[in-house]
Amino acid sequence: MITYEEEMKNRRAYVKFSLQDTWGRRQLWENEETNLDPFAQQPFFDTIWDMSTVILPNLEVQVVIDDNDNCFVSSGSSGFVAFMQEPAGLKLPIKCWIHTHPFGRAYFSGTDWNTVNIWQKNMKEAYVLGGYEHFGFWQNTDPNVLVIQESNLGEQYEQNQYIKCECWTDSGTPPVKWICENCQEEEE
Repeated sequence: MITYEEEMKNRRAYVKFSLQDTWGRRQLWENEETNLDPFAQQPFFDTIWDMSTVILPNLEVQVVIDDNDNCFVSSGSSGFVAFMQEPAGLKLPIKCWIHTHPFGRAYFSGTDWNTVNIWQKNMKEAYVLGGYEHFGFWQNTDPNVLVIQESNLGEQYEQNQYIKCECWTDSGTPPVKWICENCQEEEE
């Protein structure tokens, strides 16, 4: 009988292989009409999301695309993901860092903001996936802003790193965005 640890090891290996293989076949699903970089194409996002929610039991997955277009993959817990060892052969700058929030909210946690602050000069773009067509987009040209797109709801809004009020809370799962009385008064 296979143990839980063996099963998870096998699933993590499958996720790594599948995402690297999908990235290697990107010419098959790239859509030049969208004017997006290959890592921002919906088929790649959907595959990453499926790996994080279907293959792994709601565990975070991260994908890093380096300057040579190599794909590095790791998986973590339900609330954290990191490379346990520095990825061998990774060439800076990082073109893109993608990670999932499998509990279903695209936002940057304090740890995510810390990551982009550390890597800002050596990373061009980052995405956080919170579901199908629900993602946050960060770029180093506007490093204090995460643009969050909820295509399934038709909404787009920003999460700002330094301009915080009570409207954003990282407490609870999922984190909640709401309009506080002060912000509501400003809108009126």
